[in-house]
Amino acid sequence: MKKRKIVGILVALFVVAVPAMAVFTGMGLDATLSNLRRELYHDYLLIDKTRSNMESKYEVQHKRMVDIVKKCNDLSLMLYSQKQSYTFDISYALEKVTEEYNDFNKNRTPYDRIVSTLDVEINRYARLIESLRRLPPELRDVEVVPDSLAYHNDTLDAHLMANESLLQQELQEQVEAVLAADTAFILSETGQAERDSCLLYASELLKMYAETREMVMADSTHYREARLRMEESYDYARDYYGILEDKVFVEGQTPWRDILEQPAKYWKEAWKAIGEKYSLIFIQQLFTEEKMEINAEEISKDSQLANSAKLYWMMLYFVAFFVLWGLSALILLLICKFVKPVRETVKKGQKRYLALLLASVLFIILSYESTDDDILRKSIAIMETFMLLLTAIYTALLVRLDAEKLKYSARIYLPTIFTALYVISCRVLFVPNAFLNYFFPPFLLVMALWQLLANFLNRKKADKTDVITGWVSSGITAAALVIGIKGYIFLALIILVWWYFQLTMVLAIACVWDLMVLYKKKRLNKRISAQKNKLNYITGPAKEQLLFGATWFYDLLREVVLPLLVLSSIPACLFLALNIFEFNDLYNTIFREPFLRQGDMTVSMYSVLFLIGMFFVFRYLNKAFHTIFQTLKYRIFMRKNNRKSVRNDEVNLALGNSLISVFVWFVYIDLFVVTLNIPTKSLGLIAGGLSAGIGLALKDILNNFIYGIQLMGGRLRVGDWIECDGIRGKVVDINYQTTLVETLFGTQVAFLNSSLFGKNFTNLTRNNAYELTIIKVGVAYGTDFQKVRAALEKGLEVLKTKDKYGRDIVEPTYGHYIRFDDFGDSSVNVAVRQYVLVSEQIEYRYQCKELIYKILAENGITIPFPQRDVHMIPNDK
Repeated sequence: MKKRKIVGILVALFVVAVPAMAVFTGMGLDATLSNLRRELYHDYLLIDKTRSNMESKYEVQHKRMVDIVKKCNDLSLMLYSQKQSYTFDISYALEKVTEEYNDFNKNRTPYDRIVSTLDVEINRYARLIESLRRLPPELRDVEVVPDSLAYHNDTLDAHLMANESLLQQELQEQVEAVLAADTAFILSETGQAERDSCLLYASELLKMYAETREMVMADSTHYREARLRMEESYDYARDYYGILEDKVFVEGQTPWRDILEQPAKYWKEAWKAIGEKYSLIFIQQLFTEEKMEINAEEISKDSQLANSAKLYWMMLYFVAFFVLWGLSALILLLICKFVKPVRETVKKGQKRYLALLLASVLFIILSYESTDDDILRKSIAIMETFMLLLTAIYTALLVRLDAEKLKYSARIYLPTIFTALYVISCRVLFVPNAFLNYFFPPFLLVMALWQLLANFLNRKKADKTDVITGWVSSGITAAALVIGIKGYIFLALIILVWWYFQLTMVLAIACVWDLMVLYKKKRLNKRISAQKNKLNYITGPAKEQLLFGATWFYDLLREVVLPLLVLSSIPACLFLALNIFEFNDLYNTIFREPFLRQGDMTVSMYSVLFLIGMFFVFRYLNKAFHTIFQTLKYRIFMRKNNRKSVRNDEVNLALGNSLISVFVWFVYIDLFVVTLNIPTKSLGLIAGGLSAGIGLALKDILNNFIYGIQLMGGRLRVGDWIECDGIRGKVVDINYQTTLVETLFGTQVAFLNSSLFGKNFTNLTRNNAYELTIIKVGVAYGTDFQKVRAALEKGLEVLKTKDKYGRDIVEPTYGHYIRFDDFGDSSVNVAVRQYVLVSEQIEYRYQCKELIYKILAENGITIPFPQRDVHMIPNDK
């Protein structure tokens, strides 16, 4: 029992000492408390500044929270108040809710993290105050600290409360006895004063953090409510998006056929909707059967400003643009009159379009306005987008065309521009569905006829590219007309706006192409000529490949940039068109959402376009790496052999080119697998399971592949002359399955790599490219052989020429070697021996035989031919 009491006392002392160990680091209590007091005093002196900083941060967060709550209420009212007949308004409200919800989640205020940080500080100071209170002599309580902030998780008190009656009393008395016996453990008067100061400073800091936490918690509650309401609005918007998309793209609106059956009814509905939308009272009364008692107070002033003012704002914009156009024409006229270089450069037919271009730029600059009204800001942005595209179209025309064709090509695009302006105006003004259903198909019919007339009248004098584009515009306008007549008005609007964006991209790409052609004529051809002169060490097809050093920028534009522009223009233009009508989710559905899902593998339009674009990039990289490799290979070869030129196909490039192609396209295949998320584990399992069967089935293919690599590694190269199975020819290609040989007769023979590798083929040009050539000729018996030798040696000197690479056709050290070959039936055979280039051997034989015949004839040397004497024996009988 006594041992248990001692153990209990030691445990109690240890529990009391543990909190103090976090602060007291080996120094005396008085010194530790003094250091702690100075630190707390420093924080206490900064308490006002800290409180001010925390309050300022709180005010910012509070203001943002209030703004979010207000915005949430506004969005809810705007979203739930939209009529189904106002598709533009509904789509705007849905998009606005989605945008605000995404922005809310992206910039979400971290109230939980703020409260957690404050809780840590509050808990730290509460524990510090409790630890200071326990220091002997222990204080019963700390009056400056409210009970709600005090630290109550006292392990020692819990232990003592668990032991009642005598054991608890004995433990407490023994603890006090131990403490009384060890006076060094009790704080001195100075230490107690330091503790009191520490308690004061710590309690004030604790109260400050507690007050801040209460304010943050209050805002956190409101913020949580706003988040829930925002989520509710967002869920409603998501559901309504599906309904709206079905209505626009599946169900459609009122077909024009139904409107033609009851034109008067839909006529009244259209104008009635206009009157209600823009608060035009006289129109409402005019097209309403029963006279309406309209109270002006019932019509919101804000609604009038937001709807009626749009009409006047749009009219003002049109007037302002034409005024700017007139001023720009006047400014341009004055500049052309007084500035001679401009007058000489600008042609008469270009002035109106330059003025239009200048007016568009001024309109974009002057129309810029920073406003807090989202609808007004969106409308201004849409009009500026239209003007930017108009500027791009006419800039492309001015750059591409001369003054004679400019006028006729510009006329072709006028119907498309007016159609796009009409559609965008309807979107800016939030035109009701009833008005669009009634008036849009007739308007589109007029535009389609105008487009056809413009194409027909200007087809001969306009640029060919513009004529083709005009006919495409006619087709798209006709398709939109058919869709609109069927009742899918908004789908037709989206198609027309998309084509306006796409038309701008088409003209921009055409402009880039024309500039590239001009650049090639004026700059690139000169660079190519200079590069050819620089590459005087190589000739033939290899020289053409090395011209990449001069054409790399042009090739980059033609083979990479232009294809990427074409590919990216399709989703970009569709995104911009859908963004005009707030159908951004539809863009994600078309391009981002997978249309093919097989396990983990997903295929979307975006991934398909991305991989097609990367194909052009990797193809260009493959070409660039090949050129770099070939250039380095040629230079190393010339430096190693102390040469200033390289013959065609003299350097073995087959293996290096093959490895480069394998590496580049292997990376592309890897990118392909990663982009489509093709499961590599499944591929590995399939490959492992089928490896045995595939190995047996593809044995010959694999052998040809391996032997092809070995042949390309040095045994054979493109340009070598070989002889195999009685076939002699030049190697023109080595791939991973076959070796292609061009024979002397011009035909091509393909040898399997495995069969060629296993045969004893003869490489005629492996060592020195010369082959012994023997030409025999017979002279009459009795002819002086030395005379024959001298005549041939002298006469054949003319054959010692050079080929196109500067090599001696006849090996100079051996020359022509004339020897007595054999005794023939009717002549003495002479052998003309020489080493001739294999590539020149066929032509050399013909020339040499012709020359031998000429030499012998000129020197009176007879070439006998077989003769037979027939003796007729007369019959004596």
